[in-house]
Amino acid sequence: MITIERKILNVKIQNVYFANGEFENDSTAQVKAFSHSFVPKKNLRTLETLQFDLTKDDNELLMAMQKTTRRQIRRAEEQELDHIIIENPTDHDLVEFQNFYNQFAKNKKTHTCNSFHMKTMKLLREKNALLLTYIKSEDQVFCYRVYILDGTLAMNLYSASHFRMADSPELKRLLGQANRYLVWLCILFLKEKGYKLYDMGGLSYDENIRRFKLGFGGEIVPVYWGYEANSIIGALVLQIRNWKMAWATAREIQ
Repeated sequence: MITIERKILNVKIQNVYFANGEFENDSTAQVKAFSHSFVPKKNLRTLETLQFDLTKDDNELLMAMQKTTRRQIRRAEEQELDHIIIENPTDHDLVEFQNFYNQFAKNKKTHTCNSFHMKTMKLLREKNALLLTYIKSEDQVFCYRVYILDGTLAMNLYSASHFRMADSPELKRLLGQANRYLVWLCILFLKEKGYKLYDMGGLSYDENIRRFKLGFGGEIVPVYWGYEANSIIGALVLQIRNWKMAWATAREIQ
């Protein structure tokens, strides 16, 4: 389990990752934000995620994948691709990732990695709980993956590829292969480090993303996420958040 804390407008917020049955409410935080909790609680929502048992041998994990995924990994192995692993990323490393990710997000029309998310990664880094990896060929980065680590479980926090920006079928094919190859290389690296579980970070409702993830095999399991207020101020903060979310959703519908 990993916890980080920050203050926003003098309200103390604690983020809790991978809460388990031994979790105790020993923080003075006015708001608790749970991500990938293994403990169902009244105010938390259920999320499907995909996990892999890293105690299995390499061949067993590989053979559990769909044939297409295995084939693309094999094709990527034939390319001159470099796998970069950064176990203690610098601020510069994080900015490089942010720039790459935000290009991806802009093209996909999804949320960008903003200053709040950068702060989250820096707080995780302080706990030795952040891993940054990418695939490149010469000076061109093809794809990134960022993980949260707790010594036993590794969860994919961010992934990004410029697949949609590729201007030729050949480059699209190579980027697709590199993206799958990166997942596989990270699995092997984490196995070697003694991790027991690899978590894809949730199963998307986007059919393309869901299909990509399920191509690796694994087991679909429930996890829980959401917020808890530990004070009147905390409850007010969450109510304001809910109003803002409802307003933003209404605007999107219009």
